Amino acid sequence: MITNEPPYNLEVEQQILGLLIKDPTHSNSREVLDSLDVNDFWTRSHRGIFQTIKSMSENKKEISLALIEDAMETIGFDYGGFLYLAELMRGAMGISNIGAYATVVKKCARSRDLSAALINSSEMINQKIEVTEIIEHLDNDLKNISLHSSGKDLRHIRDLEGGFLDDLDERVKRGGAIAGLSTGIDELDERVNGIGDECLVVVAGSPSMGKTLFCQTIATSVAVNQKKNIMFFSMEMSEKQVFERFISGVGNIRPDKLKSARLDNEEYGRIESAVRDLRSSGLYITDEPKQSVGQIRAKVRRHKIKHPDLSAIFIDYLGLMKLGKADRHDIAIGNITRDLKELAKEVKVPVFLCVQSKRPQNVKDRPNMSSLKDSSCIEADADLIMFVHRQEIVEPETELKGITELIIAKDRHNDGNGTVYLEKKNGTFNALSVEAAANIQHKEQTKSNPKQKNGFQG
Repeated sequence: MITNEPPYNLEVEQQILGLLIKDPTHSNSREVLDSLDVNDFWTRSHRGIFQTIKSMSENKKEISLALIEDAMETIGFDYGGFLYLAELMRGAMGISNIGAYATVVKKCARSRDLSAALINSSEMINQKIEVTEIIEHLDNDLKNISLHSSGKDLRHIRDLEGGFLDDLDERVKRGGAIAGLSTGIDELDERVNGIGDECLVVVAGSPSMGKTLFCQTIATSVAVNQKKNIMFFSMEMSEKQVFERFISGVGNIRPDKLKSARLDNEEYGRIESAVRDLRSSGLYITDEPKQSVGQIRAKVRRHKIKHPDLSAIFIDYLGLMKLGKADRHDIAIGNITRDLKELAKEVKVPVFLCVQSKRPQNVKDRPNMSSLKDSSCIEADADLIMFVHRQEIVEPETELKGITELIIAKDRHNDGNGTVYLEKKNGTFNALSVEAAANIQHKEQTKSNPKQKNGFQG
């Protein structure tokens, strides 16, 4: 029989309250007081009784039938009176069952929450509200319901040893190979041990430094060379522009030559080959501007259903995303980075997020955490933060012409901090040789400490 009446179980609620009155100090009772929320109860009177008992317990007050009555009368709450409390206590049986009763009450409460969320969505549809906004509201409601409905029990440390030993065996079998997703840049992979699943990777840099190109370099390696499935959200460039960028990188063609179409036969051949490579790749692109996290999340979930092998998500860039409602800009940014981190954990793939940073005030300085706008929010949520920096942009006379520095400023899971030197070539980045990178590092150290030019001088 179909009914519109919301789900609840009065008898179970009565059993819980009766047992809490009858045996409030029992360990099972204390667990239920901690696990249940006042709004999990259906009737107003039951919510009031539970809240009173919970408050008395938290304040280390004695709990008895008479004292509960006094507390309820003091606040003037209509709860059914002393006789109802006594009836609850007399009808309570089996303190060992109170945990199971609590589970029933929580399930009913979450069902009511779900019903309310669906009704609210239906009303929004009737009000002709934008579909994307409805989806975002419903998604937030479902997320909150999920947080209240699922809880993970604490585990003793010994319960984790089996999983650790299995993981260790897998690492041994890999023979030293990187554990995470390969970026295609060997030195970077070695430093950070690949990009781990569930990681939020922030790629930061001031304008014209090469953030987008760096992400496209990794995307090309993953989607074209490794034949893995990725999503690329471009909010700055059109699909056509993004496609040309990938053609330039894959085909090893200078971007200006593509624009002018002054190409020789050999270059035309490379373009045809690049088109074939991209056609058979796992690269999916969207250029919809001003997308919210909710819209991105919905697209990712739909894509994940169709393509369970999804391996990475790229978002270019944070400054062009639609901000949610918040009292301050930094809070709105923090909400985005937190939600993207949660998305990475949900779909179990790394999320690469391009972020605009400020240029250092001193041209000789390199970007660091303080260069990030709203840095505390971003730093808290990101697992890996890398700055893309071209010194020649701020210092034309630098010796580092044509060199891009990839500065690893934070690596939550490895000790990968340091600088990887890259060279831009025809729409892609290539890592410098070990010898060339070592030479650059030596020059930089000598510049910063002239005493070391001819060896250490004490």
